[in-house]
Amino acid sequence: MVVSKKTSSAKKTPRIIKDKDSEKKHPLRISPMAYGREKIGARVYYLVDDKGGGTEKKISEAVVLQRWRKRVFDGYTFSGSKLNPKIWRNLPIIFDGSTKTWGKLSIEMIKSILDEKRSLMRKHFISLPSANILKALFEICGSDRLKALVERHNHDSRKEKYGTPDLFLYAIQKSTGKASVARFVEVKRPDEEVSEDQHEEIEFLQSLGLHARVFRLQEPKQRKPKS
Repeated sequence: MVVSKKTSSAKKTPRIIKDKDSEKKHPLRISPMAYGREKIGARVYYLVDDKGGGTEKKISEAVVLQRWRKRVFDGYTFSGSKLNPKIWRNLPIIFDGSTKTWGKLSIEMIKSILDEKRSLMRKHFISLPSANILKALFEICGSDRLKALVERHNHDSRKEKYGTPDLFLYAIQKSTGKASVARFVEVKRPDEEVSEDQHEEIEFLQSLGLHARVFRLQEPKQRKPKS
């Protein structure tokens, strides 16, 4: 009698790794200190204020984004956005032509395209950053790197893989109006580790010459009560 082997349909659990090397790269010049940890459901919230003041709380990546936007440096303004995990799959659906044409689009042209494709975006649940953010993203990446990212994420082998960093952060040089000092950032809590997909995506972005890293929040050490 032939006994057939049972095959498991369960998905393989992703390997969780540490990425200390990436955490040291490309400083953001913002405080990593996170106060007032509060867990609500599956999410963890922290005070936005890096000194622990106030009452406003947000999830980790929103804390980092707000602190980056508040940075002050002569001649620059700071901006950024959360990145949808499917951004590199969604962009070719909305923007026609090759990636060479994307960088030539003005903010007004990008706004017009987004408005024109709004019904399509709703139909397919597509979420994209604002026109200003997309213009900066196209400028920073350039056509060749945009092409590499789009091809990577639309390949059949990556249907169940994402790894896109949480945030795209950048600064605008006031004298030129051009985006610069850009970072792709995966935000982690102190006790949260980096998945294999996230680690591979950061390495891929770095291989393209883009600045990508993990930014880990730090909670204050609890003082032991005196005996």
